[in-house]
Amino acid sequence: MGKSYNNFITLQQFFKGEHPLLTEAIQPMTIRLFILMAHYRSTLDFTNDALLAAQKGLDKLQESFNKLNDLTAQEKTNNEEAQKTIISLYDKCLEAIEDDLNTPILLSILFDSAKIINSAYDGKLTLSQSDIDELKKVWQKFLCDILGISFASDSMSDKTKQAFHGAVDLLLQIRLSAKERKDWETSDFIRNELSKLGFQIQDYEKKVKWNLFN
Repeated sequence: MGKSYNNFITLQQFFKGEHPLLTEAIQPMTIRLFILMAHYRSTLDFTNDALLAAQKGLDKLQESFNKLNDLTAQEKTNNEEAQKTIISLYDKCLEAIEDDLNTPILLSILFDSAKIINSAYDGKLTLSQSDIDELKKVWQKFLCDILGISFASDSMSDKTKQAFHGAVDLLLQIRLSAKERKDWETSDFIRNELSKLGFQIQDYEKKVKWNLFN
């Protein structure tokens, strides 16, 4: 890559989407994840499709990260395979890092553990408090502290987070009341407008959950 070959792109062009080969602006965290998805010794080929795929990967990580922090612990973990995975998770992640900073393997391990988080969130399995704490410890250490992946909401103060979550929860409560009155127009309007802003709304039998994608 070099100016003489006219095959370079600046960070400002990435962030603003001001390059002929880009279809949209690319977030800094997306670029970080894209780089980490390949070994540092390998050659990186920046393409629009590859960057968009990295953005989807970042969205999935954020969704699972949010779900992990919202899990309710049960008396015990009722899935033996999931528990074995959690018990060995830290050592596997550490092994990947010690293997010449093998970040692609580390990310694949974290993505696999996200399946457990998502299943627990959807009520397909239960997790004990100790297993939830272990997942939180691994994700914080390896995803956030070592790989440096963070999400937009992390920069908020606790007071701002509380107000933000409270406002969204209030809207969803209004939507729930509208559904109970069979006011489908108001219910659909709130859901559609939140979706336009990047929110994913998930309706369950007795509750509603939401995530915000960047």
